Amino acid sequence: MPGLRLFVGVGVPGVYQDELGRLARVWQEKLRSRTSWTRPGNWHLTLKFLGDVNETRVAAVRRGLETVAFAPFMAQAKGAGIFPDKGPPRVIWVGLGQGAPELATLAGQVDEALGPLGLAREARPFQPHLTLCRVKHARGDPWREVIGEIARSSWPGFSVESFTLWRSVLGPDGPNYSVLARFGATSM
Repeated sequence: MPGLRLFVGVGVPGVYQDELGRLARVWQEKLRSRTSWTRPGNWHLTLKFLGDVNETRVAAVRRGLETVAFAPFMAQAKGAGIFPDKGPPRVIWVGLGQGAPELATLAGQVDEALGPLGLAREARPFQPHLTLCRVKHARGDPWREVIGEIARSSWPGFSVESFTLWRSVLGPDGPNYSVLARFGATSM
């Protein structure tokens, strides 16, 4: 059976989508590098990328995610950066100030809940971020200026009260996301 491309993440509010869209429009026109910008409305905080999952296993993934218990917490974006730290940039991102430890704990719980299903555990340390764009071919752009301006953006706090299992369908204009299930916080 064909697989579904899945990931687990936390959605961000409309004010974040709007500001990230504004930043994308500003920098798309200024950069010479070949880039792929996250489509407006698709910004989220990834907890775990699952990759292709056989359709017959989606119900088990949902059941695993239902076991994750967490209390609501506040989150707020802060700062910006580039992956990797050295060499040509591959990703421009917005960081998370408030809520980063709680989000890391939630990502660990998701990883733990899905481990028994044979889904590989994350090898790299969790670093919460919103991907603004992927750099396909860097062409000497002023990356420090880009990051500095993005880092000066002001972000309101928001309450994380759920996480989502999304399906991602790749298309010519980038991925299209659809919600398969939402999992709410519990009062702990």
